[in-house]
Amino acid sequence: MYRTTVKRHDLGIRILHWLIVIEGVLLGLTGLQMGGIWGVRLFPGGGTWALHVVTGLAWIFTSLYLLYYLIATGEYRWYGLRRLPYGCRYLYNEVKAWFGMGGHVHEPIKFDNDREEYIEKLVPTEIIVWWIFVFLGILIMLTGLAMAFPQQFQPLLQFFDVFKVILGGGGYSIARSLHTLSMFIVLGIFFLHVYAVFLYRMVKSIIVGTREEPVS
Repeated sequence: MYRTTVKRHDLGIRILHWLIVIEGVLLGLTGLQMGGIWGVRLFPGGGTWALHVVTGLAWIFTSLYLLYYLIATGEYRWYGLRRLPYGCRYLYNEVKAWFGMGGHVHEPIKFDNDREEYIEKLVPTEIIVWWIFVFLGILIMLTGLAMAFPQQFQPLLQFFDVFKVILGGGGYSIARSLHTLSMFIVLGIFFLHVYAVFLYRMVKSIIVGTREEPVS
């Protein structure tokens, strides 16, 4: 299939993407150290909590700005909620292909060279990953704010406290458990995302911005 070099991600998207990656890695490492998980000891003990909170606040603002940027530039349309069923159907066909119950699933990305615009810009499973990250990101943000600023976010802790009948403990312990669980899920999805990025040869585009795309 004929391919042409296309600018896939502008500089703003790339900067915000890598800021979120750096902030996420730093949050993960400081979180693991504070929780005494896997023996992580990379930061001075006294400042780990402050570093985690400051980085978390930076991550919240960076993520919100990325959302604004996607909406302002029109890129959000590729990730819109209405496209989620399309992503689920594609994943279903991929799973069938993996288990030999269906035909090979072709890369759906297409670029219209005449109109100089994408017909399809994403591998549809990216839509699913996006919304999983959004859901978990909101959960991590709310639980993190509730733990870091319990007085200011007392209503959040009271909300989590409602679930003690099912989960036991209190509002703070439930928030901490949800925060930790979300972190591990995000970590797993992160590694799957990295694998998919290399599988579909997307690494170059998120570094330099361009990719050789199939032309319709």
